[in-house]
Amino acid sequence: MTQFSIVTVCLNSARTIERTLDSVARQQGVDLEHVIVDGVSTDDTLNIVRNHASQGRLRWVSEADAGIYDAMNKGVALAAGELVGFLNSDDRYIDERVLADVMESYRSKGCDFIYGDLHMVNEQGQIVRDWKSGELSSSGLTGTQIPHPTLFVRRQLLNEIHPPFDPSYRLSADLKQQLILINRMRARGAYIPRALTQMRLGGASTRSVSGYLLGWRESARAYNEVFGSGGTWYTVKKVLSKARGIRRMR
Repeated sequence: MTQFSIVTVCLNSARTIERTLDSVARQQGVDLEHVIVDGVSTDDTLNIVRNHASQGRLRWVSEADAGIYDAMNKGVALAAGELVGFLNSDDRYIDERVLADVMESYRSKGCDFIYGDLHMVNEQGQIVRDWKSGELSSSGLTGTQIPHPTLFVRRQLLNEIHPPFDPSYRLSADLKQQLILINRMRARGAYIPRALTQMRLGGASTRSVSGYLLGWRESARAYNEVFGSGGTWYTVKKVLSKARGIRRMR
């Protein structure tokens, strides 16, 4: 079985996607497939993807979708790997040993998911937040969230969530998935204490104040939908946790 399916969803990402593709292609010591789900780009994105497809580890589809989480669900449906990870079209893995380290930890710990730390960078490539996930408590996610581009989940378990990502969300379906996976399903995880992924600021959740506000509202909604109540307090703790991470970089 293929060890990894890395899913990248994209739309008009010609400016950044080549770095993402190279980042996956350079991974060493693992068997992987890179699944590209394109939302019918009108720039040069597909030409870049086609050029990389000749390397043999890349599959792609281009069709209209109902948003980023609908596209991610399509990626899960196409995935054949033992572990599934998601890498945004303007993000990259820190080095060529990321997936090998993830697989080693997954095998040795016998767990359901693996996660690590994230570097958030600005347009100049400067780190503005060193997001250290840390070990989860026995209660699961109580006021934090795992940075989604550093999370790798056993595919069979991911397919038990219907759908894997709730497409009615714009920003926080990944949080809702984590709350179901970790807090409700009690999936077993292992933490790798190093940065696995570099994320570029400027996505839908970080490009404006309105994006932050929507993310907070959706975080509270996700918690309430999974547990019935407590979403506001959970979101307050989550925001405070992020603020501490930003202050550490100053």
